[in-house]
Amino acid sequence: MTQPKPGACAVPELADSRREAADRVAELHELGILDTAPERAYDDLASVAAHVCNAPIALVSLLDADRQWFKAEVGLGIRELGLERTICVHTLAEGGELTIPDLTLDPRTADGPLVTQDGFRFYAGAGIPGRGGVFLGAVCVLDYKPRPEGLTSAQKTTLAALARQVSTLFEHRRALGLVARREAELAASERRFRVMTSAMPQMVWTTLPDGFHDYYNDRWYEFTGVPQGSTDGVGWNDVFHPDDQERAWSRWRHSLATGEPYEIEYRLRHHSGAYRWTLGRAIPLRDSEGRIERWFGTCTDIDDLKRAEGEAHQLAAIVEASKDFIGLAFDDGRVSHLNEAALALIGLPDRTAARAVTMIDLFAPESRRLLADTVMPAVRRDGWWEGELALQHRTTDESIAVHSAIFPIRDAAGTLAGYATVSRDLRDAKRSEEARDLLIRELSHRIKNIFAVVGGLAALTARSDPAAKPFAAAFRERLGALARAHEYVRPHSPDSAPSVAAQTVLGLMRLLMAAYVENGRERVAISGDDVAIGERAATALALIMHEQATNAVKYGGLSQAGGQVALTGRHVDGRYTLIWSESGGPPVTAPPSRKGFGTVLAERSVAGQLDGLLDHDWAPEGLVMRLDVPVDNLRH
Repeated sequence: MTQPKPGACAVPELADSRREAADRVAELHELGILDTAPERAYDDLASVAAHVCNAPIALVSLLDADRQWFKAEVGLGIRELGLERTICVHTLAEGGELTIPDLTLDPRTADGPLVTQDGFRFYAGAGIPGRGGVFLGAVCVLDYKPRPEGLTSAQKTTLAALARQVSTLFEHRRALGLVARREAELAASERRFRVMTSAMPQMVWTTLPDGFHDYYNDRWYEFTGVPQGSTDGVGWNDVFHPDDQERAWSRWRHSLATGEPYEIEYRLRHHSGAYRWTLGRAIPLRDSEGRIERWFGTCTDIDDLKRAEGEAHQLAAIVEASKDFIGLAFDDGRVSHLNEAALALIGLPDRTAARAVTMIDLFAPESRRLLADTVMPAVRRDGWWEGELALQHRTTDESIAVHSAIFPIRDAAGTLAGYATVSRDLRDAKRSEEARDLLIRELSHRIKNIFAVVGGLAALTARSDPAAKPFAAAFRERLGALARAHEYVRPHSPDSAPSVAAQTVLGLMRLLMAAYVENGRERVAISGDDVAIGERAATALALIMHEQATNAVKYGGLSQAGGQVALTGRHVDGRYTLIWSESGGPPVTAPPSRKGFGTVLAERSVAGQLDGLLDHDWAPEGLVMRLDVPVDNLRH
């Protein structure tokens, strides 16, 4: 990533209030999370975000006063950026959820250096909730390609779940920090102990050496809602879930008998009546001779963490249940994991057999060369590669076409640990495409035969009737023009598409409308501005205008002998407009009551392929149709 130049981009105006920003910075510094070393728990969340959202970049981003710092990152390679490169601040301003399908089209980001210098095009983020109701940052993903469709519902839900888990980890960090600080002060004095336990976010309790509970802090009573003193002695067990009581008692008796630290997870009844998962811990406090004087214990509400762990397990289950080939390899290429779909796709019996080969061995010979020469250098250079490769079945040697995404995996320290690939089987899609192309070729062949038969009949008639020769010649010329037009409007495969090198819009129109010349008179008069047109746009435009001409012959300006059409092109301010204006046909009394299939298909081509607008004005003297498209879209 390029470093920002002085003055390259102004720091964006923060959308949240100064007070919110101050609260956020204060909480971050209170957590002590900024500038800490990478941690596996956060790195795993970033990796899951990148994998689930299929993104090359994933960040756990925190917004400090004058920078954004990354607790974890995948694919970026740096730990912080200046606020002139932040997008996450807009996530906070939007209430903790933001997706920008194309950063170049959003006024908040279009001129930012992340877009203009670093080339990012897509962003999605979910806010990380802080303790005080202010978002501390975001879990976000970025891509170098726009994504008009954004994220799927499942991906958004997952991103939000990951952000909540980061928040849970922060709370866990805060709790552990507080416990560590408070426990260090226990020996100071009973007064300081009472002050400390009252300030702790966890529930704190103490017992005599025999296990008799004689103290609970305020948090215990706030959480359980029981009266003061009601859980002294052995009454504490009644607030445990019935299914956990015997297990908790057994573990506690063992610690009392052996002096071993006490640690157990159980469900504790909340004052709301719900049972929440809690981590119970206790350690013995010993005198100078090693005798236990007291037991000091804490109860930490881990219900949110347990839920987050459950969500993480669900994500892992989703990966394992995926129908796509998902594989992991060590940095030397040896396979470390293949999911069930991967094993089935390439014919390996189990993961033990998979670990006996390298990842490159799973690909067909032609793809192995591509991997060595192109793919892996791109992955090492760019952190990502995506494209079509071919796997090889281990038993049948069948070459299996797949769409693969390959990216590096790094450990908590950022060191390369290996590579991952997600590959989708393309065989069904390719078979469908081949069947479609075969049908297209068959239909085209039959239509060409029809043109040839009709032309032959006209020639045969001319030979038997000399007086019909002029008519037959004109008819065959018109038939040939229709055949050439047909080549443009029929569906094509990449191999069968007609060449449009150096073609222009009006040149294409003259070719298509050649069939409507009558006695040397062009019934479709073409004029105006002209622009170049590309292959894909030519097919779409040919379909639209061929349908328009066909309707004019059947119902409009070309259905009567004196009727005609004026087809005019206009190029203004980066947009191109074709105006089809009919005259001399039957009077138009009202718009059609329904749209034919051809009209519907033409309208979809305008919107879907040309990103344009199609307008019909059913004037009494004749239809006026306006087709308006961006000039840039015509060049493809």
